[in-house]
Amino acid sequence: MNSMYMKRILFHSILVLFSACVWGTDYSKADKQALSVPPNLKTANEITRYLTRNLSSPTDKARVIYYWIAHNIRYDVTKMYKNETYTDPQELVDNALKYRKGICSNYAALFQACCKTVGVQSYIIEGYTRQNNKTILIGHAWNAVKINNRFYDVDATWAAGSLKGNKYIPAFRDEFFMIPPEEFIKSHMPFDPIWQFSTNPITPKEFEKGDFSKINRASNFNYYDSIKVYSTLSTWDKLMHENERVMKSGITNALIRNHVENNQRGIATEGYNKAALTFNQAVEKYNQYIAFKNSQFKNLTMKDADILGLLSSSRHSIEQSEQALSYIKSDNFNLFQMSISLEKSIKNLKRNLEEEDKFATKYVKTLKPLRIFLFYKKT
Repeated sequence: MNSMYMKRILFHSILVLFSACVWGTDYSKADKQALSVPPNLKTANEITRYLTRNLSSPTDKARVIYYWIAHNIRYDVTKMYKNETYTDPQELVDNALKYRKGICSNYAALFQACCKTVGVQSYIIEGYTRQNNKTILIGHAWNAVKINNRFYDVDATWAAGSLKGNKYIPAFRDEFFMIPPEEFIKSHMPFDPIWQFSTNPITPKEFEKGDFSKINRASNFNYYDSIKVYSTLSTWDKLMHENERVMKSGITNALIRNHVENNQRGIATEGYNKAALTFNQAVEKYNQYIAFKNSQFKNLTMKDADILGLLSSSRHSIEQSEQALSYIKSDNFNLFQMSISLEKSIKNLKRNLEEEDKFATKYVKTLKPLRIFLFYKKT
């Protein structure tokens, strides 16, 4: 069975020029090191290794990456309102470095790729923003880093420049690096509440009203453990859990609704891939059984339990395949057709398994000297 690729939406939001506070930590050493990179260095790995040479702290490494990206990747205004998708985050990284421009999805993907190269824990966060006391319903992407067991937010897109009217002004703005989450939430709203890094996350309704009164009031939302578990999950499980949290937090605008629907399409695609994978595993075990049967189980190392085990393993994989298919709800015609085809294949394999279950059960219950006669049809 073939696999399908999940498409993700590109996010476009850019900062509209306004004044803001600047956080006062001195990063002059890292900033100076980010001023120049040899032109022969092309990949994120090569550039990051050069940028972080002689830097030991994760904060300085994250800073030099942030500073270099903000100064060397220009915002691509021509793509700001285009509805584009991608299947592999590496596309975003490669395009940003090749053309030295991109939108916020490119900035976020590049920052994460660079951080990964030098062991700085980072995350890509998707959501929307609030500027000049207004909610901006354009998708945005940014990053967070985890340093010394604490989370901080980073927005290299907004650091690179801003819009004044319809004109993009490339000018470094140093107020979007390692911002405490309780401050960052006032301008950046993640779709998934775990990325607020708060035990009492703001709801979309509160964000849109500009109501941040509960920011410093602790509650029982365990974002820390949720993020820890999140990193261990499959793509399918990540999307399932995320949609549950997003819907519980509230769908108050079309952007959130579109995000949930896109996740549902991703769940359907990943569900099909999971169903196809487990079906192929079922076929593999079934074929192993048939190969042994055709040799009349003459492999002396094979025990009766091994024979039954192959069929049992195949049935278990079939059950997993059927379960994964049950989550597929999609308006994608190709995916629908592929799912129907897979369902038919599952039915055929289940029918064959039922027949072989009967034979194998009879085989193991028959005295060994008489088993050979089970392989001959009566005439």
